[in-house]
Amino acid sequence: MNAAISLASPTELFSAHFRRRGVGANPSIYFSSSLFRRGRRPDPRRRLPDRDVELSVSISDFSSRASASLNRILRTSEFRLRRFLSSGADAYNDLRTSVRVDPGHRIVFSCRRSSLDFVANLILWSFAAVLAARVLTWLWRQLVFRGFGNWLVLRRDRSLGGREVVVGRRRASVPLNPLSPAATRPELKIKERSQKNRLAKPEKLPHWWPEPITLPVVSDSKEEFQREANRLVRAIMDSRMNGMDYKEDDIIQLRQICRISGANVSFETTNARDSFYRAAVGLVLNTCSRIRQPDAPVQIDGEDVRRFISGLAGNIGLENVHAARLVRAAVAARTRSWFLQSWAFIAQGKRSEAMEELSKIYQIHRIFPFEENSPEMEMVASGLKKNLRIDQRKHLLNLFVEVCGAESQKIAAEALDLMHLN
Repeated sequence: MNAAISLASPTELFSAHFRRRGVGANPSIYFSSSLFRRGRRPDPRRRLPDRDVELSVSISDFSSRASASLNRILRTSEFRLRRFLSSGADAYNDLRTSVRVDPGHRIVFSCRRSSLDFVANLILWSFAAVLAARVLTWLWRQLVFRGFGNWLVLRRDRSLGGREVVVGRRRASVPLNPLSPAATRPELKIKERSQKNRLAKPEKLPHWWPEPITLPVVSDSKEEFQREANRLVRAIMDSRMNGMDYKEDDIIQLRQICRISGANVSFETTNARDSFYRAAVGLVLNTCSRIRQPDAPVQIDGEDVRRFISGLAGNIGLENVHAARLVRAAVAARTRSWFLQSWAFIAQGKRSEAMEELSKIYQIHRIFPFEENSPEMEMVASGLKKNLRIDQRKHLLNLFVEVCGAESQKIAAEALDLMHLN
């Protein structure tokens, strides 16, 4: 692309050549530039007969003049910045001595007008800068989270033990799923309507969850037992409101009263009920961890721990599925904590304490086993991978097998993410 350039000043940038035509003719305007020509260069001496105005643009000196303009802008900006800083220093020195007390014990404020102008301009431009920054930040977030086709949303599914899953973002009442093929709007509406009408698939209880049994209830004393259970719940919550933890004796006593009389109690809030049940699960796991004989039965107040925890869930109005989910989450948390504590003892040279921590893991998994490829164990493995190297996890696996036997290797291998070694 060829270009013939002739640039000097705004009045000299465009050179227009006028040639009058006969009277009564309608003049036409023609812009001629070498930027839009292809092929051979036109003859500059040739003038077309039907042109009244001819414009020639030349850009050969454009870069040098642009550089000169840029330097001029930089010098001007530097001068204005220096003047701003100088006026700021003057205003600071002036305002620092602007307040005085006269002989009549009056407080007098005096300063130059330029100082007030500087403060006013500073406040105004600061407000404008903050407002512009907030607007730009809001626009950027809108573009990032709603534009660029970003429909991926990560959520933690509590029904899967807290595992992160990818879900579609719902927008304009149409579900957008990044894992689904493209579909038209009517198809999406039909699919959404069918999903609403479809019943949710019930979650299965773990196989260790005992079947409910009905015990004979003494009807003469049922009301008295019910009042005693309600009084105990109020005492438990009052103690909790005073900052005290749940007492193990109160949990055992409440279960004993409800088991004998068939009474059921309720808590004021769902959070209070779940918090109480988590404390009961902690009691059960602590009891299981104290057992030293591998095949010894684990009981609380003469009742099997699995039946104790499942029966207590029914006594406080907690659904079995939700109760089992809380138990699995507590077992997974204890598993991760005890593995990390075991390695801490190994690093300190306390081998016997490390072996004791590993035996606790075996006991709770023997009583509350997980299903194969459970999401809770995947979360445990993910957490241990971030805190322990592979050689450290292998060492824990070998020590676990040494303590609990080869038949229990699968428990530790799944928790330590070493299933590929089996």
